[in-house]
Amino acid sequence: MKLQKMIISNYRCFGKKPTTIEFDDLTGLIGHNSSGKTALITALLKLFGDKTSDRNIERSDFHIPISQNPDSIIENEMFIEAYFTFEKSLVEENALDVPVFFNHFIIDEPQGNPYLRIRLDATWKKSTNPEGIVESKINYITTGLSEVEESDCHKANRQELERIKIVYIPAIRQPNEQLKNVSGSIMYRLLNSIKWSDESKSKIVERTELVEQAFLEEESIILLAESLDTQWNEYHKDQRYSNAKIKFNNSDLETILKKVEVTFSPTQTTRSFKSEELGDGLRSLFYLSIVDTMLNIEEKIMEEIISKGRSKYFDLLPPILTIVAVEEPENHISPQILGRVIERLKTIAYKLNSQSVVTSHSPSIIKRIDPTNIRYFRTCRNIECSEIRALTLPNEEKEAIQFKYIKEAVTAYPELYFAKLVVLGEGDSEEIILKKMLELKNTKIDTSEISIVPLGGRHVNHFWRLLNDLNIPFITLLDFDRERDGGGWGRIKYAIQQLIENGENRKKLLDTDDGVLSKKEFDDMHTWTNYKNIGGWIEMLEGYDVYFSAPLDIDFAMLTKFKEQYIATLADNEGPFIKGYGKIHKPEVKEGDQSTYTKLLNKRIKSDLRATLKDEGGDGATYTAKEKELMIWYNYFFLNRGKPTTHRVLFTENEDIVFEDFPECLQKFVNTIIAKIN
Repeated sequence: MKLQKMIISNYRCFGKKPTTIEFDDLTGLIGHNSSGKTALITALLKLFGDKTSDRNIERSDFHIPISQNPDSIIENEMFIEAYFTFEKSLVEENALDVPVFFNHFIIDEPQGNPYLRIRLDATWKKSTNPEGIVESKINYITTGLSEVEESDCHKANRQELERIKIVYIPAIRQPNEQLKNVSGSIMYRLLNSIKWSDESKSKIVERTELVEQAFLEEESIILLAESLDTQWNEYHKDQRYSNAKIKFNNSDLETILKKVEVTFSPTQTTRSFKSEELGDGLRSLFYLSIVDTMLNIEEKIMEEIISKGRSKYFDLLPPILTIVAVEEPENHISPQILGRVIERLKTIAYKLNSQSVVTSHSPSIIKRIDPTNIRYFRTCRNIECSEIRALTLPNEEKEAIQFKYIKEAVTAYPELYFAKLVVLGEGDSEEIILKKMLELKNTKIDTSEISIVPLGGRHVNHFWRLLNDLNIPFITLLDFDRERDGGGWGRIKYAIQQLIENGENRKKLLDTDDGVLSKKEFDDMHTWTNYKNIGGWIEMLEGYDVYFSAPLDIDFAMLTKFKEQYIATLADNEGPFIKGYGKIHKPEVKEGDQSTYTKLLNKRIKSDLRATLKDEGGDGATYTAKEKELMIWYNYFFLNRGKPTTHRVLFTENEDIVFEDFPECLQKFVNTIIAKIN
């Protein structure tokens, strides 16, 4: 039995329109503060919480839009519904979850898998009581239809609902409360279910009495007891409580068990440590291990019950399903240990009797959770409530390469989930250069909540779809790649195609002074060779937040502006050269050799032009003589050396660079970024 999904309406930050969230074995809930993650967990507690206080419905649980005056509301309604599937359990012989809920199963089609609907409905009505009147009920719903009739509702009793348990570990851990044998704690539940043999009980009582007798025979204790009894009777004359005695311990087993606690050794001192003496990080880790222990014991009890009809060691009927909800597992824990924590939560999740739900703001946690298991929460100001989105990834079967890349990209750059603006670039160079340019405009990436994510290839449409679905603002910088295969007009065509695939108006995108391009004209766009009017198309795409590093890519654009500064970073033995004439930037040409040197230089330019534009590219006809010569340096710096290192050295050794020194295409792009975040 597993929790498949929840539907929530009008509960706390969730609006009247039903909000649906799908669950996996391990589900990660992410989003900004106050976006609804904790509200979702409390919704589970309203249905399946152990404590009455967790299940109580109050006026504050009903959603009220910010724009609405609470006093104007006469009546308010909400519901929380949970769907459970039984596919895995039904294949298990004698599965224990089937008999409990069998009468409430729903099957939508012949041979279909059964599922269970449990729904909490609550109504608040205004009354003379300042808090109003709240009425609530929990029912099994025995129809698969969204419209529920009264005849489809059957009261769910608490005894059955307790077979589904939620263990909530809040962001602030207090493991000592769960370690001690107090009512409602994990230790209480486990210790009180132990089947103690009569022999063990007798031994415990007998030996406890011996210890107590030795304690009371100590002369100092005798003196203390007599003094206490005398002074007590000086204060009152009630015969019912006239004798005050010191007891070392109680001999009954229940009282003894209440004093059980876990200690830790060896320590820096000679004594053992109690849980409250551990550091915050270790306490947090131990809290998780207690939950893991409980689930492990319950799993063994379940196996014994299924195979033998009863448990040999515990008088406990385990829950059919335990949902472990952990808020911010990264709290107080070093990054190196977080991986171990997530692995343990995955182990819990993959047990037949449990699932894990994790909320987090930490990239260290998020990158360790499969992106398909992540649910993104965001607050929508226009509809004044929270919404939940799953990630939209490429089809794994049809687009395997794209699926793998996007999945790995969002795992490597989990910051994009929390970004105020995502900047999509082609690679590592964009991150270094754009970050520097933003800093020159007094804009810090971290404080401005900007996330720069490399596209790493032609997967822009999938990133656009992903970010659109998550409703995260973004802006894109692509390489123009003029005269490279697929570049130039091909790049314009590509960008327009992806915008159309993401729902933009085709006619608007292809509108020209001569009318809307026909299908054939657009299909042939990549073959166009006249760049005279390309500026209008680039400007049009900038209106859709698609910009280009021109004429080639961001590295070449930087080289057109900072050629001398890049060359100045070279050591004496570095740089391209022509055999017999030395380095190109310091040629040793003897009188009369100029013609020969020029021929060799042109040959070198032709060779590096081909390396730059690739074998499938053009002949460089659209580039100036100066730009063609720059391709020698482009080939040397950016095709044969590390791009990030080259750019970092430039900025390190040239601290006097100002924003206006950068290529105009990049200035325009960065200015747009700043305008968007402001």
